Amino acid sequence: MMRAAVHLFAMLALCAAAVPAEAKSKAFCKQYAEDFASRRANSVDILAGTVLGAATGALIGLAIDGDRGAGRGAVIGGVGGTVAGGIGTSERYRKAYRRAYADCRAS
Repeated sequence: MMRAAVHLFAMLALCAAAVPAEAKSKAFCKQYAEDFASRRANSVDILAGTVLGAATGALIGLAIDGDRGAGRGAVIGGVGGTVAGGIGTSERYRKAYRRAYADCRAS
């Protein structure tokens, strides 16, 4: 009887070792979420915002003040487009990071 109990205990120990005991670590999930969010929210949006802002600013400046206005408008529009693109990218990064982190910790 004692021998059967020892064998049963050994089998239970092996089964318990095969089952994961806890979720992935916080450090692992943080790194995973940062990588995922970086791929999802890339800097193409910032570049596109800069180019579109500069082009729009140049056209408006040209219409208002001729050649001098076009240069100023391009600079102002480029800065505005960069800021607008950065805001959108930052928000997408945060959302992707939170979702990836939560999924990682739950798995």
